[in-house]
Amino acid sequence: MSTDPLSRIFPESFDTGQVPADWRTANISPIFKKGSTKEPENYRPVSLTSVVCKTMESIVRGDMVTFFDEGSLFSRNQHLFMKKRSCLTNLLETFEEWTKAFDEEYGMDVIYLDYTKAYDSVPNKRLIEILKGYGLHTPYQSNHVDW
Repeated sequence: MSTDPLSRIFPESFDTGQVPADWRTANISPIFKKGSTKEPENYRPVSLTSVVCKTMESIVRGDMVTFFDEGSLFSRNQHLFMKKRSCLTNLLETFEEWTKAFDEEYGMDVIYLDYTKAYDSVPNKRLIEILKGYGLHTPYQSNHVDW
């Protein structure tokens, strides 16, 4: 497969803030999580999108992570999207802090939060304004043109 068409489409998409309509189309498949298979809440939807779209998303993600990392905009406690960091490293660091506090006989309260739907509730326009505040500027267009 030649990459020549993508090397033309990607820059145009970045410049205009638009993507082809086919890239915004996804097949939604329910993936079973746990519990009874008869209960709809025991499934999570997974969007299957075009490989080309995923490739473009990967490029954008990589550039954004580099931008935030080089600008020291990530917290030391940031684990998601970071190289050599994961949910496991986050858990291990947390457990280490708890163990240290226990050894030093400090009191400790632990609060568990479920962020399962947190990313679904972020208004896109507000997120774009926040990113602009960090110096990430992009031509955002709310009305997409079908190619």
